Amino acid sequence: MTQPKRVPQIRRKPNNGGMPSNRGLLYLIKDYFSILFDLKFSRYLTVQLLPLLYVVLVIGGLGVIAQQVWDAFAINTHRGLMFLLASPVAVLVWASACRATTEFLLVVFRMSQDVQTLASIKPTVDKLDNLFSGPNWISRLMPFIKAYQASRDDDPTKKN
Repeated sequence: MTQPKRVPQIRRKPNNGGMPSNRGLLYLIKDYFSILFDLKFSRYLTVQLLPLLYVVLVIGGLGVIAQQVWDAFAINTHRGLMFLLASPVAVLVWASACRATTEFLLVVFRMSQDVQTLASIKPTVDKLDNLFSGPNWISRLMPFIKAYQASRDDDPTKKN
């Protein structure tokens, strides 16, 4: 399975005036489409779209809550007022749920990068495993144990 080589950095690069240059914007569009149509899925687009996804979900939720309040007023004024009073809490709950979901997705992508890093050190771990496997593995640990004990004995913060 091929892992992504890099996480794309889709953002505008401002020039000296603070406005994005045409070349930066064209690069942004080109990079977006190259990632979008990368059929090998060697780079992630989702990480870059998470902020947009969060905003769209929150705005969509606001629209649904506003529609619920509107419908409640159409049924009964008392019911509409109850929905109107409850709507700020509903907005906070919805925005919090959207934020937690997008943060979870971001953590999953960051964990995949860490797993990729750990997978790259597998040959070193295999060499260490081979070094310590066998009937005399405890004797191979002795230098490490002695070094640890010496560092504990020399520790100036240790109180007698």
